[in-house]
Amino acid sequence: MQNRRKKARRMKLLRRIFLVGLPIVVVGSMGYFSLKQLLGASESTASSQFYNNPSYQEEASEDDDNNSIPGGKTTVDTGDLEEEITNNDNVTLDTTPESITVIVNKELRLPSDYIPSDLLVPDVEYSITYYDEKKLMRKEAGEALKKLFDGAEENGYILCGVSAYRSYDRQYQIFTNNVKTQGMEHTTKYSAIPGYSEHQTGLAIDISTKSVNYRLDASFGETPEYEWLKTNAHLYGFIIRYPDDKTAMTGYSFEPWHIRYVGKALAKYLYENNMCLEEYYKFTPSEDYSQAISYDNLEDYGINPDDVKVPTRIPTKKPTPTPSLTPTPTEEPTDTPEPTPTPTKKPAKPTKEPTQTPEPTEEVTVTPEITPTDTVTVTPTGEVVTPTEEPGTDGGTEIIP
Repeated sequence: MQNRRKKARRMKLLRRIFLVGLPIVVVGSMGYFSLKQLLGASESTASSQFYNNPSYQEEASEDDDNNSIPGGKTTVDTGDLEEEITNNDNVTLDTTPESITVIVNKELRLPSDYIPSDLLVPDVEYSITYYDEKKLMRKEAGEALKKLFDGAEENGYILCGVSAYRSYDRQYQIFTNNVKTQGMEHTTKYSAIPGYSEHQTGLAIDISTKSVNYRLDASFGETPEYEWLKTNAHLYGFIIRYPDDKTAMTGYSFEPWHIRYVGKALAKYLYENNMCLEEYYKFTPSEDYSQAISYDNLEDYGINPDDVKVPTRIPTKKPTPTPSLTPTPTEEPTDTPEPTPTPTKKPAKPTKEPTQTPEPTEEVTVTPEITPTDTVTVTPTGEVVTPTEEPGTDGGTEIIP
């Protein structure tokens, strides 16, 4: 009896579990498969939208040969590439100081009080170790410069920053000093008028290398570092701002050391089409750049003419040391009068000797006193002459001395 009761209880328990558990299992299974299908559909939709988004840029692969730097091992991150530029048909002149693609030249200026708001010191090597404003660059340009220098180093080339941002006042000092020391004609070929310098934008920097002692001259253009730079700078958003074949358009002589950040898209377009910024914006100077500024119109460019007049002061400073030298010759002639008194004393002695000559004349004056004697006659020389007698015409005697 007890066994039958136990079996009955087990059967009731199993029935309860089956009646309660089965619906739960069924509902749970249905919910699971429904949820799975729902999640799969959502993932498919999201993936479709993600990959079809035109603003999405796939990160560069280290093995992608299309992204590798020519002649180097470093790859360029294309994740921040701007929209590709295919032509400049509808380009408008960009003169906004804060713009990355702003154009500044000898006719297009910046406000004298413009100072970029996001200046910082890039984490790159400079030719100086102390802080100076010329180490500053705008944030985006400074970060791109870091990548440029790292890319060069990975390929065996060491670049060094020399001069980046310059304030209006600093450019004023540089320009006026160059005019003083080198003249207007030479200065306008290499130095910008204050307010007309790209350095004030915080987007330009002069670079060099140790092999030329960090100089900013034509010698840098002959280095392997420059050869690498001119073929790879655009990959990092930089251009050689003043190429050797664009002098008539830029107004400046060839400056291999001066690079300008314009962003990767524009840098790539300019490089591939061999253009400078003036050509891209279809800018034509209103007059010959060499005639834009002169000594006569300095005030029109905000320059005080007195600040460049040192060339006229230089000759006036040279004669000033000469008076200090002239007293030395004058002291030497002062010694010469000392011999002169000796000649004056010598003539004085002969003058006394002639005074003694009258003594013989006194003897002559005495001789007449002896004449009363009839027998002898004394000559002026002191000789005694005896008279001689000769017959006279009257029969008497005549004394002939």
